[in-house]
Amino acid sequence: MKNRIIVFANQKGGVGKSTLCILFANYLAYKRKPVCIIDTDLQKTIMMQRRKDEKVFEGQDEPYSIQDFDVSDPDTMQQLMDSARQVEGYVLLDSPGNVSEDGLVPMFTNADFIVCPYEYEDKTLDSTGTFVQVVNALREANPDMKAQLFFVPNRIDARIGTSEENKMWKQTDLIFKKLGNVTPRIASRATLKRINTFELYATQRDAVSDCFDYMIKKM
Repeated sequence: MKNRIIVFANQKGGVGKSTLCILFANYLAYKRKPVCIIDTDLQKTIMMQRRKDEKVFEGQDEPYSIQDFDVSDPDTMQQLMDSARQVEGYVLLDSPGNVSEDGLVPMFTNADFIVCPYEYEDKTLDSTGTFVQVVNALREANPDMKAQLFFVPNRIDARIGTSEENKMWKQTDLIFKKLGNVTPRIASRATLKRINTFELYATQRDAVSDCFDYMIKKM
């Protein structure tokens, strides 16, 4: 199986980046695909979740490994990316929310895919637009950068939104489609707030399958 390096990123906090990374790892493990996570987020959300889960699921084998890593040094980060390229299967990196970290340059430029979750909310969309500008600037400075973008409409509540807002949301998706892939939406569901790093509940699988199957097919 070929190697795939996938970075979950958006400079806007609270859009579900770390949660989406865990869910995707769980989904790949459910599909019996080799996967691991490297947690480079400054808050170490995923690493902390694994430590909690180890107590709850004591005695059970980990479905995949999780490591944490400091992204502050570009040279060290480049070494990590070189090592990640040798790993079979899917290597998922949860990036920091602050895109100004120097170590993010080798992370993004060596990635195969960048997954960017967003919500239909003005501040989030503005921040996502800024993030895209950062990625485009990296492409110009690094012609060999090959990462494809996946935009994930995340935690969407179909019950809200005026007709005018829904029209604007569709226009947003069309803009993002010109820049990368826009996945099927992930609806806002209570079950997606009850995640762990050991197993994927059937209700969670139902919530993310359309989006993740789309991503896997494209990858």
